Amino acid sequence: MDIFIMLLSLLIIMGLIISATIRINTLMTAKRINSLINKKLLLIIASLLAFLFSLAFVISYFDGFVFSSNDYFWFAYTIAAIFAVAHYTPILVSYLMEIHQNNLKDIKEQELERENG
Repeated sequence: MDIFIMLLSLLIIMGLIISATIRINTLMTAKRINSLINKKLLLIIASLLAFLFSLAFVISYFDGFVFSSNDYFWFAYTIAAIFAVAHYTPILVSYLMEIHQNNLKDIKEQELERENG
């Protein structure tokens, strides 16, 4: 039974990797990925999300909800995570674009080798 679960989990991981590769390829050809490279736009969106989240936090405090110290920690962690995603998304996307371009070059080189070889 354990082997079956391991094989199933490996198949799921392989499927996720293949679907992510296909999705990146369609994004690259559709030129929709350029909005993910714009760091200023992502930081503006992150600021709006952080403001709305902070507003909800303050409104719930004035509504009478009692916060523990753990709630403040998760509030700060969530705000930091929002800005971390906005900061590192362009870096990750440009890295994936570079990998994609290198893969396309490798495919062209392999096709030329097959034609010549």
